[in-house]
Amino acid sequence: MNYFRAILSGLIVWCCIAVSFTVLEHIPFIRESQNTQAFLASFLIIPYAILGASFYYKKENKTSGLRLGLIMSCTAILMDAIVFVPLVEIPKGNSYQDFFTNPLLWILAFLNAMTVFLYWKFRYKIRK
Repeated sequence: MNYFRAILSGLIVWCCIAVSFTVLEHIPFIRESQNTQAFLASFLIIPYAILGASFYYKKENKTSGLRLGLIMSCTAILMDAIVFVPLVEIPKGNSYQDFFTNPLLWILAFLNAMTVFLYWKFRYKIRK
């Protein structure tokens, strides 16, 4: 397993979803509803996870998709803790506890890992 490439794939997904949340917060009618933002982000994470997985699997296809998905999700959560919470959430008046107890974070992490797993399963595992 190429850990550098797996972490880079996680960074790609994290950047895409962070940009998406930033854009969604500036669209009228969507910015008022966190549920609408969460709903849209839940759909957007799927193509972002596929993008990250396709980036990783360009060089190597032997790594389990579940393992890669978990590394990508952990990378994104770590970046949230290091960058997103201090720079975005805390200035809004939220805390680390507010952010990390929000079910949306864990739903997105799960969707990311499962999307990468299914990408790997259908793209590489079935060919054998």
